[in-house]
Amino acid sequence: MAINLFIGTSPNYEDREIEMIYEYSLRKNTNHDINITWMRLNNDVNSFWGGWNTSEWFTPFSGFRWGIPAYCNYEGRAIYTDVDMINLSDINELYSIDLKGKPIGARKGSRWNYEFCVMVLDCARLKEYIWKISKLKSDRGSHEFHKNFFNQSNLIFPVDELWNCLDGENKEINEIKQLHFTNMSTQPWRPSWYKGEHKIHPREDVMRLYEELKSEALKNGYKPKKNLFEKISYEIRL
Repeated sequence: MAINLFIGTSPNYEDREIEMIYEYSLRKNTNHDINITWMRLNNDVNSFWGGWNTSEWFTPFSGFRWGIPAYCNYEGRAIYTDVDMINLSDINELYSIDLKGKPIGARKGSRWNYEFCVMVLDCARLKEYIWKISKLKSDRGSHEFHKNFFNQSNLIFPVDELWNCLDGENKEINEIKQLHFTNMSTQPWRPSWYKGEHKIHPREDVMRLYEELKSEALKNGYKPKKNLFEKISYEIRL
């Protein structure tokens, strides 16, 4: 059975380089099929990812993660991640984790009670907790739906923090399962939608890993995607 993976990314391919590297790393580290859905904001009223109220979002995809169960018709299991990742372990290990009957798996965090930028979702169980898709699309606060779970830790299974390692933290590269470039100012591909100050990533080994995987991906036939459609205008809260 294929792994259903949903990745939140920018609509105009501003994150094309990390998309290439991330997909390459995912497929490199597993023998399982992966069905990747790139969640891109668009202007198509008939598209699931079109017509969302993004006026309060912090990224171009902040609220999309909560629409995944509806996209899956509230059936089966899915993984959600942000785009700014590098995979370093078999993603099937995360996909097949025992959630102990809970609807969400996520690591405990320092920024919030849980970090919902990498999640395992039981789509059927989430139906009773998540807003209907019409409200998720229209409500400008849907990106912060996760706050509803802050005081309901009994609904969340704590996933190993190595599956969402924030900029490497204090871990060695060979310990990390999923590296998250969570500090937007130090993301090495420098997406144009981010309007803040750009800085150099503080870990040289992380930067070497990034460049090595970029070179591997290109040598293995991967190429950064191009935007073939009308560009989308959007605003981001910083």
